[in-house]
Amino acid sequence: MNTTQFENVLRDVREALEQDDVQRARQLLEQLQLADRAETIGDLNLEEQTRVLPSLPAEAAADVLEYLDEDEAAQLAASLPAKVLAQLLDEMYPDDAADILLDLKPAQRAQTLALMQTTAQVQPLLAYDDETAGGRMTSDVPVLRRWMTVAQAISYLRGLHPESENQHYLYAVDRDRRLLGVVGLRDLIVAMPETSIEEIMNPHIISAPVDAEQAELAQLISRHGLSSLPVVDAAGRLVGVITHDDLLEVIEDEATSDLYALASMSADSDLDVDSPLRVMVKRRLPWLLVNLGTAIFAAWVISIFEGTLQKLALLAVFQSVVAGMGGNAGTQALVIFVRGLALGQVQPRSAIRAVAREVAVGMINGMAVGVAAGFITYLWKGQPYLGVLIGIALFGNMLIAGVAGALVPLTLRALRLDPALASAVFITTVTDAVGFALFLGLATAFLPLLL
Repeated sequence: MNTTQFENVLRDVREALEQDDVQRARQLLEQLQLADRAETIGDLNLEEQTRVLPSLPAEAAADVLEYLDEDEAAQLAASLPAKVLAQLLDEMYPDDAADILLDLKPAQRAQTLALMQTTAQVQPLLAYDDETAGGRMTSDVPVLRRWMTVAQAISYLRGLHPESENQHYLYAVDRDRRLLGVVGLRDLIVAMPETSIEEIMNPHIISAPVDAEQAELAQLISRHGLSSLPVVDAAGRLVGVITHDDLLEVIEDEATSDLYALASMSADSDLDVDSPLRVMVKRRLPWLLVNLGTAIFAAWVISIFEGTLQKLALLAVFQSVVAGMGGNAGTQALVIFVRGLALGQVQPRSAIRAVAREVAVGMINGMAVGVAAGFITYLWKGQPYLGVLIGIALFGNMLIAGVAGALVPLTLRALRLDPALASAVFITTVTDAVGFALFLGLATAFLPLLL
């Protein structure tokens, strides 16, 4: 559906609701694909949403609630009557229902749970943090026993008629539900009927502990190219599976988290262009104030060389070039190392080699940029000593910036801090302060030649 069609449907739905014709609004929405239906409902105001969503069939309404943005879904769910919400959550997968319940106030959560038919499947998931393996998994997982034949397994699955989320793999467990192996659906279908599950299962399983953090899950997914991930408890018992759609959400959330963190915002801020003004300010202002402190520190470094600047004001034109290029070089190194840490590419055993490589890159880039900047400065201002000074300062600052971009995230990780969240502030401080000190310090030492 293109933009014009979407706007026309949205207008018609709103007109129907204004005329109190909920049936007409429902008919318009039922003609749409799920994504378009969810987007249309998402663009309605909360009062309109609470009127039209319960009018849809329970399964369709549940699909919309699942598809909406997390904040939108939480706000809408909190506005629905407990009986209606319970019906919708019963139509959802247990992990998705648990996510919505966790966003409700305790009283409303308890009231809704009491009215649900799937409480037994959803209740255990509420004990886990949303950003752990337990919070991401679904517990509705069909399991096989290793002594089953292929014919028995297929017959069992037909009778069970599982509604799991596009499961491409089945898991074999023992009588205590300890995970023994994994069987692909293709292997199950093509195997001879009398073949046992133990013969065709793969005993080498990649699994995640139930309390594993989201970052660890993202590493496992990326490293092994997984389409589903079994979750086990401390005793190795299968407690759930993270399916492919949730795996994609994990990767997306981790990428968004790192992007926000590198912009000096809280990694769990989940802001977007429609976030409330109060939330926008609350999440972004603290780090701007931290950056203000580092900027004042850089200004203090400049003030040390105030006498030099008064004697040769031309230096003020070029000091921002040295600091700015150092900041860019530091950011490049920072992004590479933060990404390497997030994906598990940078390990303690390889950290020294990675830092040494970044030193080499900093030296080569610094030399190239320094020579180019020095030559341009000479052609522009006709002062060869100023060109040499800028070239040396750029070489030194870009080298230090590259080293800082590598060492700062490694140090923060060693201190068990988020390397993405605080690194940008430290890198800016280092490149600005060192750049100004190096450039103006050299200018002070060689001032007679410059004059």
